[in-house]
Amino acid sequence: MSAYTIPSPESLRQEIRASHERCWQYKVDPRHRCNRQQARLSRDGLERRRQQLQDFLDVATAHIEELYQFVAGAGFAVTIADRDGYILHIIGDQLTLDRLRAGNCCPGFRWTERDVGTSALSLSLARGIPVQINDDEHFCRRGHGYTCSAAPVFDESKQLTGVIALSGEASQVHPHTLGMVITAAKAIENQLRISKTSRQLLLQNNYMTALIQSIDSGVMAIDRRGLITELNRAGKQILNWDHDLVGKPFASLSGLDIDFSKVLRDGMEIRDREIFIRGDGRSIHLMSTIKPIFDSSGQVQGILLVFNEIKRIRKLAYAMAGSQAQFTFDDIIGSSAALNDARKLAMLAAQGNSTVLLLGETGTGKELFAQSIHNHSERRAHPFVAINCGAIPRELLESELFGYAEGAFTGAQKGGRPGKFELASGGTLFLDEIGDMSPDMQVKLLRVLQTAVVHRVGEHQPIAVDVRIIAATHLDLQQEVRRGNFREDLFYRLNVFPITIPPLRTRRDDVVQLARHILRRCCSVLGKPGIRFSAAAETALLHYPWPGNVRELENIIERAVNLVDGPVIDAGLLKAIVQPPRRAITLPDGGSLLSDVERQTIAQTLEQNEYNVARSARLLGITRATLYAKVRKYGLSLARGGP
Repeated sequence: MSAYTIPSPESLRQEIRASHERCWQYKVDPRHRCNRQQARLSRDGLERRRQQLQDFLDVATAHIEELYQFVAGAGFAVTIADRDGYILHIIGDQLTLDRLRAGNCCPGFRWTERDVGTSALSLSLARGIPVQINDDEHFCRRGHGYTCSAAPVFDESKQLTGVIALSGEASQVHPHTLGMVITAAKAIENQLRISKTSRQLLLQNNYMTALIQSIDSGVMAIDRRGLITELNRAGKQILNWDHDLVGKPFASLSGLDIDFSKVLRDGMEIRDREIFIRGDGRSIHLMSTIKPIFDSSGQVQGILLVFNEIKRIRKLAYAMAGSQAQFTFDDIIGSSAALNDARKLAMLAAQGNSTVLLLGETGTGKELFAQSIHNHSERRAHPFVAINCGAIPRELLESELFGYAEGAFTGAQKGGRPGKFELASGGTLFLDEIGDMSPDMQVKLLRVLQTAVVHRVGEHQPIAVDVRIIAATHLDLQQEVRRGNFREDLFYRLNVFPITIPPLRTRRDDVVQLARHILRRCCSVLGKPGIRFSAAAETALLHYPWPGNVRELENIIERAVNLVDGPVIDAGLLKAIVQPPRRAITLPDGGSLLSDVERQTIAQTLEQNEYNVARSARLLGITRATLYAKVRKYGLSLARGGP
């Protein structure tokens, strides 16, 4: 072995002298050209590491290939190592690569100070600095006669990613060599930073694209030139244009009353604006929000238009607000012939789309029939909207039915408001008490029924509506026509499918069944389960004339459930609720039987209340003095076990 001379520490630069001292501490043998204990990756381990650092390796390889072009043919090689010192890639001529391989300077070997002593690559790894080492500045003799320049590569958070090194014969050393390596390292850092930013932007763009494409609202992007640059899947479905709109001027979609130039100029956002877009011979009614798009300097570069068909928004609002029919034919209680006939007609009407006219006294359940028809029809998934034409002042009924534009009258809601026809579009509009509508409103209603188009008050824009009409009245409309109170042409428009709902007094067979059903419902709502009618109470209900029909029956039963103190509602309590002379619950066979019922009711009430006079009088709806008088009259006792 040839003599080996250790350089004088005083002759070394400070960072190199410090590296040599560390190498002595690591017990690195400076005499060896090849360290058999040097760490090395397996072939699979090297491949895994390369895959983990693929981005760094791809960028660094491209730059060191450019760097190598400046030194090709001069015996130089360019090396890429990772942050742990493992060589990932090396390029050079074959003779140089063979010579370096003999000293373990090839892919898979680790080049740290512990493994190879002081070298430009190992020192750059240890200190994170660019450095050039020449000849005997290398700690081990394997590096003598060579020059090496290395520079670290950092990521955006200043963490070491790896090192690139340029090595060759010492005779080829040049101060500019280190500068070339530093420049290449900085270029790699910048490229990695740009690549990461590009990937992040691409990922964000992909996320944004996926988000925009997945939402149900239409989204359209418009640039400063007024060209449509993006239109998502939902937007294409909503607009349903025959041609591709991307790249076309937004002005080709006419009918807008929005000043987009103001949005571009002032950066003003417009929210929840109703617009009509016309094109391809169609008009589409939309609810839209217009948002300006700003660049980093705050300048408006475009517009984002988010839109939905107005009918879709309203359908969602109906579902949330409860504008849906609740009742079905199962809720129509009774099996009398008259009721069965009406129910069969209603079920038949539900199969079609014709206008239905429900005729019947107040309280017979006309809206119950209307909702049942709707829920049994093909429109059941759409709104059911009801309006009482007799309960709204005539001057307000037009705006309630047809809606109004912004500024149509004093106090008009900003942005206007849709009417019941628009709200019910696609579904059913129930016009209750149609017979009470004023003559001028009858004319306007007839026009809408003929054209299926409404005009909001204060606006000329026609709005197409798809509504099934179910009308109801307690009046004899034919007689009202003869009197001149109702238009004959409107009557024939409405009287396509008339259904007469029988009054409760003609449905004797249904009274008890219906009363028991109402009682169960009231007990559930009021939290008083287990209450029932006595036989005498059911007899009284059966023979009462029910001028208020089902509505009166519901009222009396709910009051009875609130007043009863025990599990049984008897005839006496019902009589107390229906006070004479206004109305009286009567029983067959005249007054003698009524006296018997009164005596029985008082006796039962006293017994049920443990002969508490005050509580019994309250339940019977009489004073204590009257109760005492009745007790004496009927020979009753105020003690248990009395006669």
